[in-house]
Amino acid sequence: MRRRRHRLQHGGRGRVTPLEGTRILDLCRYAPGPYATLICAALGANVVKVEAPPDGDPLRELDPVAFERLNAGKKSVLLDLKSDEGMTRFWALLRNADVLVESFRPGVMERLGIGFEHVNHEVPAMIYVSISGYGRSGSRHDRAGHDVNYMARAGALHGAPLPLPLQVADFAGGGLYAVISILAARMEGRGRHIDLSMERAVASMMMLADSRAGDVLSGRYPNYTIYRTACGQALSVGALEPKFWQNFCDVLERPDLVARKEDPGARDEIAAIFAGRTAAEWESRFRSTDACVERVVAPAEALESSRAYELPFGMPERDLGVAPELGQHNEEIL
Repeated sequence: MRRRRHRLQHGGRGRVTPLEGTRILDLCRYAPGPYATLICAALGANVVKVEAPPDGDPLRELDPVAFERLNAGKKSVLLDLKSDEGMTRFWALLRNADVLVESFRPGVMERLGIGFEHVNHEVPAMIYVSISGYGRSGSRHDRAGHDVNYMARAGALHGAPLPLPLQVADFAGGGLYAVISILAARMEGRGRHIDLSMERAVASMMMLADSRAGDVLSGRYPNYTIYRTACGQALSVGALEPKFWQNFCDVLERPDLVARKEDPGARDEIAAIFAGRTAAEWESRFRSTDACVERVVAPAEALESSRAYELPFGMPERDLGVAPELGQHNEEIL
């Protein structure tokens, strides 16, 4: 059955396309690399997704909707890089490309004969991006893993009972860092190897975890946490500044709590207050007050209300269209 097609657009009004004319070869599967090259396509790049026979990117079958969103606006060629013919055709593509993005485990590209050193010798201007869980050096470089593992090793899941519904390591640590690195390398104007570790990238985002900010934002204080309501839904509270905490206490009709903004003991008292009304009732009460209180919505509701699967506003306005069929552009490109 042919999957439903989604045209991906985003709402920026700008006309600047910093990667216009940049030719990118995307050898990645699943999410981190494809998210990076999706953004690059939105920034004007011509992205060719190189897929292995017989089925290409496993995400095509595992999650067709995810594949569609992550690969809009790209072209697809089917190449067997383990065959002489496939490798000959791949080198022809390489010599006409500006950027290569791969996300294999360290060592795979070298065994195929297309590691950075070999490519750099043949195509010195190539920007070669390697996205992996733990980077190409260190004791964990050859370990398998996924987002939840990289987040765990970076300290981001400490105390969390379940994985986050957001793949921070994949999308931010892998995808966004790759885009930033590509843009920087293009500005620099020379070939280089960009070795991205998703674990290390998440760790860099944890730089405030052992500071006062990390403590204040930990959720143990009453002014920055999540409360369950009578209907089972939850509300987020981020009343860090005194004026917002004052407004928060005013809505709760508890002026005595104003002086207890950073008293962990007040959290249970406030939890009992929130448990007395539904989320809708609390939303109504806080609607006209600046107190940094918002309902915790399910991912499906957030996607529907904000069209979150589209790229953010502020980026160049560009209709990326649909994701390619497997090997759709073999004849055109090869």
